[in-house]
Amino acid sequence: MENRSELIIWLVIWVVICATVIRNQWSRKVPSVGLPLAYLLSLSMIHFFGGIIYALPWYNAKSAYLLQSGASYAEVSAGFIESVYGVIGFGLGSTILANWILGTFKPSWLRQTPQNPDLQLPKQLLQVGFFFMLIITPTIGSLPGFQGFSTSGVYLFVVSLCLACWKAWHQQDKKAFFFWLAVSCSIPLITINLLGFIGYGAAATLVILIFISSFYRPRWHILITGFLVFVLGLSVFVTYLRDRIEIRATVWGGQGLEAKYERMVNTFSNFEIIDFTNQSHLEAIDQRLNQNGLVGKSIYYINSGQASYALGGTLLDALTAPIPRLLWPDKPSFGGSGRTVSVYTGQNFGAGTSVGVGQVLEFYLNFGSTGVFIGFMVFGIIIRIVDITAAYKLLYGNWLGFASWFLPGLSMLQPGGALTEVTAATAAAVVLMILIRRFVLTKSSKLKFRQLNSEH
Repeated sequence: MENRSELIIWLVIWVVICATVIRNQWSRKVPSVGLPLAYLLSLSMIHFFGGIIYALPWYNAKSAYLLQSGASYAEVSAGFIESVYGVIGFGLGSTILANWILGTFKPSWLRQTPQNPDLQLPKQLLQVGFFFMLIITPTIGSLPGFQGFSTSGVYLFVVSLCLACWKAWHQQDKKAFFFWLAVSCSIPLITINLLGFIGYGAAATLVILIFISSFYRPRWHILITGFLVFVLGLSVFVTYLRDRIEIRATVWGGQGLEAKYERMVNTFSNFEIIDFTNQSHLEAIDQRLNQNGLVGKSIYYINSGQASYALGGTLLDALTAPIPRLLWPDKPSFGGSGRTVSVYTGQNFGAGTSVGVGQVLEFYLNFGSTGVFIGFMVFGIIIRIVDITAAYKLLYGNWLGFASWFLPGLSMLQPGGALTEVTAATAAAVVLMILIRRFVLTKSSKLKFRQLNSEH
């Protein structure tokens, strides 16, 4: 007989860590732009919700769908507990150790003098982001060596919206602030109609809302809004998943705007509010927002002797992933997350099926539970240091410096992907910002200088 109440204590620990990170982010002593909380909430989407539904005594975890997918309570429980070990490590690294390291070593990049911000920067980054979204990504974005740049270019769209909201808030332009907020909240609808996916847009909106929460006042507005976003987000998710096949058939079938509009109207005219007593809603979460089962399968698979720990093998791959093949033509192929998951769980996936290994599973398959705790602790330190640095740049008016740190920080917010994808995307974001500073913004600055001279 399953004792589902044992999961409750682990769920409580997760909530306490999230509350601690929120309190640390909202502290007036050390600034933040929300990166640690964004990562933690993204991790919650693929682990915490899975833990919740398996703690519910009325959830039928032996339904036909779940039996077909090979899920079991023991595996999900074991996987969720490992994810909590990771959350504890992340909380320790992001709230205590990162601050201690910066306070002890006092790196030079934190030293800032107040300056006048470039008020045109949000518009310029938005234009570059649109260029990548509309031109680069659909054409050469999928070619080897360009995927990272393509992804980072789209992330610029998020950076520009964050800066636009910051600019409007501090200029006390409420009309502009709520306009950019509305644009940010509409991103999931845009990605559904353009790509047929909701996840990318939801993740982008989440980042922007968390960024806004770092400076918005009063705080109680944020808490109420956060609860509403939680309920609305899950409601949109179960509604979307119900009609996902029809939506993608419309989008991928190349139908016109009128057909896409009708599809959206038909879907959301029958909008479903999330109901944690509804078996189909719980199964939707289990199907798409629960990586605990894969982690649990890996635990049992490795402990039974059918696979051996990688002992840092995939971590070494992550360190070499940023090196482009132009410089290293014989660089080993990493085979993708799906292959890694199959090797360490024994589960095979159909051709074309996208399966992210996720950081919990990847840290575990290298060094077990110790690897999960230490790996997330290091990850928490790195993300918080990037977060604090970006916040100082922003507060002192160095908006370009903020973007140069915030963009790579966004590339790290991939808790469901492989570490090779994280390091490659982060390196691409750094290079992209160097190129933008060197060519795009320099050219723009020279043009403004010439215009000023001609006026005088």
